Amino acid sequence: ENKTHRYPLTILEAHLDMLGHVNNASYLTLLEEARWDLMTRNHYGLDKIKECGVSPIVLEINIRFHKELLNRTKIVIETHAASGDRKIVLIHQEIKSESGDTLFATAESRCGLFDLTRRKLVSPTPEWRRVLGYLRNDL
Repeated sequence: ENKTHRYPLTILEAHLDMLGHVNNASYLTLLEEARWDLMTRNHYGLDKIKECGVSPIVLEINIRFHKELLNRTKIVIETHAASGDRKIVLIHQEIKSESGDTLFATAESRCGLFDLTRRKLVSPTPEWRRVLGYLRNDL
């Protein structure tokens, strides 16, 4: 069963553009923060990556903006692994209001596990599967 990670935060002035809403590039930063929080809370943070020499990487990301996101809005970013095959995992993220009743953006990321020494994608390790909430053998 897939688990969903929740990352709450408040939109700040630094996230905004001159139009007064969250800048499109800031969405990438916010989504990245949520993914790092997921990894770190599941014992696969920067120290673990340095120790094992294998890091998740984003291969592709698609963001869809649903509703304007304004300053000082309290949000939650929900992240879960939607599907996976031999080396590529689809990560689904939703940016919602704190109450969950407003959807601001959705993102789909194709991610892989990258060997930092050999500089190539490798098959997901059992530790990485656990981070993603996967217990299946087909990943």
